[in-house]
Amino acid sequence: MIKILNSLKKNSVIMIATVISISVGFVIISIGMILYKNRISKIGYADSSDYINYKYQFALISEESDAPFWEAIYEGALDKGKELDIYVERTGSSLPSVYPLQDLMKIAIASKVDGIIIEPNGEEDIIDLINLADRAGIPVVTVLSDEPSSKRKSFIGINSYYQGQIYGKQVLDVISEGRKNITVLINSDSSGASDVIYSSIVEMTAGKNVTIRSVDVNTQSTFSSEEDIRNIIKDTINPTEVLVCLTAVDTRCAYQAVVDYNKVGTIDIIGYYDSDLILSAIQKDIIHSTMTIDAKQMGGYCVEALNEYKQNGQVSDYFSVDICSINRDNVEDHIE
Repeated sequence: MIKILNSLKKNSVIMIATVISISVGFVIISIGMILYKNRISKIGYADSSDYINYKYQFALISEESDAPFWEAIYEGALDKGKELDIYVERTGSSLPSVYPLQDLMKIAIASKVDGIIIEPNGEEDIIDLINLADRAGIPVVTVLSDEPSSKRKSFIGINSYYQGQIYGKQVLDVISEGRKNITVLINSDSSGASDVIYSSIVEMTAGKNVTIRSVDVNTQSTFSSEEDIRNIIKDTINPTEVLVCLTAVDTRCAYQAVVDYNKVGTIDIIGYYDSDLILSAIQKDIIHSTMTIDAKQMGGYCVEALNEYKQNGQVSDYFSVDICSINRDNVEDHIE
């Protein structure tokens, strides 16, 4: 009898514990549902009518996607995309860490986007990935730098020879002010465009009794570029009087180095792009002049080229973007 009573008590305890556990579980679930509904009510639940169905989805890929110049390119691409019912995304912009260009290209291909806009870095792997995208039915257009040996459909950029002519005119201006030693900063990963620009500058200044040299700049990072430029400015054996910068990054680094080493007025800078910093430096006579392109127009052309290919199966091999020079005479117009 005692054993039976003990068994009944034990079973009762287990049953009570089970009931309590189930009750607590229901309470927790109920509280969770209430909190979830409360959160949804604050955020707003999106039904199917809130979503936009786009005709195409294009991916914009660059190693410098966060630079102001690329922000402007993306803005132009985004605006043109809205006009043509196309969604443009910056591949890698929302990822927690920075990925190399090859990985970003692989992500875009794996995502099965309808088109890819990329600035190649001159590496063979990128050519292979452009060809891989083409085989997967994803058209690719290159921007700023080209890979004509790849299966890209179009190149959106500027004529390197004409760009060199614009730089050459600015170099002639500083020569007329008494400068004799000019250094052109060459980027090794520009697929030969820097060499064409340099040759055009030399052609423009032929017979002017000046010394023009080119110096390779490490473009692996902003820090490495900055270090190379600082070494040029500190060079007392072959001192330079003019720095010709072919990228926005080099221009910013040159500006900072000239200020840091108290070379303002001693070294003139001919820069690239029209960021607020560069325009302000022209006003202050820290930067002599700059060459800029219509970045928004460039972004728009990229989307137009891909859309034309998707629609017609063919597109022009080259889209030329407008360029101009900015100096003390017209800087106020650009600031406005």
